[in-house]
Amino acid sequence: MPTGSPDGAHRGGVEKGTMATWRCSRLQQRIVGWLLADHQRTRGMMVSSHENLAKALAADKGNLSHSLRTLEARGWLVIGRSPGGNAQHVTLTSEGMQSALAMCQKL
Repeated sequence: MPTGSPDGAHRGGVEKGTMATWRCSRLQQRIVGWLLADHQRTRGMMVSSHENLAKALAADKGNLSHSLRTLEARGWLVIGRSPGGNAQHVTLTSEGMQSALAMCQKL
């Protein structure tokens, strides 16, 4: 049994009753922070443009795409796609919003 929890509530790296903590790369942190700021700026009335995100972060296209897909797989965001399959907009989910707020408080 792992140490650090006298009541045995610690299971598989996550303490009972707490949300799993995901490690995020700096780029993923920047993505989530930018999406949170954009959501607050527009008061949630507009979705965030994938193009604007890419321009604001000035990240390598491959790294950005990989990070976005990883965050989408975690359930933190949704990537809206055109009929051709290209990313058009990115939206934080409620879980992503909570994670973004918690991440920003730590920074």
